[in-house]
Amino acid sequence: MTTTIAQRYLTEEQIASYRRDGYLAVPGVIDAERVQALRRVTEAFVERARGLARSDAVFDLDPRHTAAAPIVRRIKNPADHDPLYAWVSLESPILDIVTELLGPSIRFHHSKLNLKGGHVGAPVEVHQDAAFYPHSNDDVLAVGLLLDDATAENGAMSVLPGSHRGPIYTHHDAQGRFVGGMRAEDIARLDRSGATLLALPAGSIHIHHYRLVHWSAPNTSPADRRLLIDAYSAADAIPLAADPTCSPRYGRLVRGSYPSVARRTAGDMPMPPDFSRGYTSIYELQQNDAVSP
Repeated sequence: MTTTIAQRYLTEEQIASYRRDGYLAVPGVIDAERVQALRRVTEAFVERARGLARSDAVFDLDPRHTAAAPIVRRIKNPADHDPLYAWVSLESPILDIVTELLGPSIRFHHSKLNLKGGHVGAPVEVHQDAAFYPHSNDDVLAVGLLLDDATAENGAMSVLPGSHRGPIYTHHDAQGRFVGGMRAEDIARLDRSGATLLALPAGSIHIHHYRLVHWSAPNTSPADRRLLIDAYSAADAIPLAADPTCSPRYGRLVRGSYPSVARRTAGDMPMPPDFSRGYTSIYELQQNDAVSP
């Protein structure tokens, strides 16, 4: 009788690095042919957005969007709208990599495709994902697949190593409004001199813990920076807030078996607003905060 040994994608050193720093970069996970196919699918979606005057259940439009010059900030729940996006989220080697970090049983949380068009791509201000979707324990992460080379000029993500071992900061302003970003005074107290820019070639992935402090600059280059993001949790990490995604795939078990218990991490978790009636994107939340008194 022969025993099949599952393929390993990560070394023990990479796993230890993720535990220590809260992020990991892995080049060459998705082949060039599939990346090119993903670009074509994405370009077709942007073309569809020409006919829209406002954001809808699929497209988050930039305020500068017009039919003549479409600017899509995000495609919502892409895994629900195209089989190639679904393959990345639910069948690709990414899931095997995630199990090496979270354990053999994992749930799919959500997908999104952030598009930073050349010279128009919006920044994402300093934040933590845990403020948006807290769970009963901290085995929750997001995987970003780069459809384009990411550079400092086109708005590659920056992360603050080790910040996942710190607190979950408030993402409410002084008036109590959820604004999708950390307060200026909390950001000022962070030492961001050790931040890491995740400048990686297309086909690479970067993974970050959902408590990790991260952000990205606007795209000041002519080159696009499109990032397909999928979030996963250990199967025994139970969401504490309402489903913000309105996706039938939300919470689906994608590897392993259903848990017999819910695992808890001690301590309080700040809660986001009730998103059960609809979700305001991080772009809109942070944009509204920028123009608020």
